[in-house]
Amino acid sequence: MTILVETDQRSRVVIPGHSNQRFIVQENSDGSILLQPAVVVAEAQSEYDESPELQDLLTRAAASKSVQRTRRRRLA
Repeated sequence: MTILVETDQRSRVVIPGHSNQRFIVQENSDGSILLQPAVVVAEAQSEYDESPELQDLLTRAAASKSVQRTRRRRLA
Protein backbone atom coordinates (compact mmCIF):
# COMPACT_ATOMS: atom_id res chain seq x y z
CA MET A 1 0.00 0.00 0.00
CA THR A 2 1.40 3.40 -0.96
CA ILE A 3 0.17 6.57 0.74
CA LEU A 4 1.06 10.04 -0.46
CA VAL A 5 1.46 12.57 2.37
CA GLU A 6 2.07 16.30 2.10
CA THR A 7 3.60 18.67 4.61
CA ASP A 8 1.71 21.82 5.53
CA GLN A 9 3.12 25.34 5.95
CA ARG A 10 4.50 24.36 9.36
CA SER A 11 6.25 21.17 8.08
CA ARG A 12 3.60 18.93 9.64
CA VAL A 13 2.35 15.75 8.04
CA VAL A 14 -0.67 13.54 8.73
CA ILE A 15 -0.11 9.79 8.77
CA PRO A 16 -3.48 8.04 8.36
CA GLY A 17 -4.18 5.54 11.12
CA HIS A 18 -1.53 6.96 13.49
CA SER A 19 -3.23 9.79 15.35
CA ASN A 20 -1.72 11.10 18.57
CA GLN A 21 1.42 8.95 18.37
CA ARG A 22 5.08 9.90 18.83
CA PHE A 23 7.90 8.95 16.52
CA ILE A 24 11.65 9.40 16.39
CA VAL A 25 12.52 10.88 12.99
CA GLN A 26 15.73 9.94 11.23
CA GLU A 27 16.63 11.56 7.93
CA ASN A 28 18.96 9.29 5.98
CA SER A 29 21.74 10.48 3.64
CA ASP A 30 19.68 9.41 0.61
CA GLY A 31 16.86 11.76 1.65
CA SER A 32 14.56 9.03 2.93
CA ILE A 33 12.88 9.55 6.29
CA LEU A 34 12.56 6.76 8.86
CA LEU A 35 9.91 7.02 11.59
CA GLN A 36 10.31 4.79 14.63
CA PRO A 37 7.52 4.56 17.24
CA ALA A 38 8.64 6.18 20.48
CA VAL A 39 7.57 6.28 24.11
CA VAL A 40 8.71 9.09 26.40
CA VAL A 41 9.77 7.85 29.84
CA ALA A 42 10.85 10.05 32.75
CA GLU A 43 14.48 9.66 33.81
CA ALA A 44 13.43 8.50 37.29
CA GLN A 45 11.13 5.84 35.80
CA SER A 46 13.92 4.64 33.53
CA GLU A 47 16.29 4.36 36.49
CA TYR A 48 13.66 2.39 38.43
CA ASP A 49 12.96 0.05 35.48
CA GLU A 50 16.67 -0.72 35.02
CA SER A 51 17.58 -1.27 38.68
CA PRO A 52 16.29 -4.39 40.49
CA GLU A 53 18.03 -3.12 43.65
CA LEU A 54 16.08 0.14 43.53
CA GLN A 55 12.83 -1.74 42.87
CA ASP A 56 13.47 -3.96 45.91
CA LEU A 57 14.41 -1.02 48.11
CA LEU A 58 11.29 0.97 47.20
CA THR A 59 9.02 -2.07 47.53
CA ARG A 60 10.34 -2.72 51.04
CA ALA A 61 10.06 0.96 51.96
CA ALA A 62 6.45 1.16 50.75
CA ALA A 63 5.55 -1.97 52.75
CA SER A 64 7.06 -0.56 55.96
CA LYS A 65 4.62 -0.04 58.81
CA SER A 66 6.06 3.42 59.38
CA VAL A 67 4.80 4.57 55.97
CA GLN A 68 1.36 6.13 56.06
CA ARG A 69 -0.63 7.12 53.04
CA THR A 70 -3.53 9.49 53.32
CA ARG A 71 -5.61 9.57 50.21
CA ARG A 72 -7.98 12.37 49.47
CA ARG A 73 -10.74 12.01 46.96
CA ARG A 74 -10.89 14.58 44.23
CA LEU A 75 -14.07 16.54 44.02
CA ALA A 76 -15.65 16.40 40.58
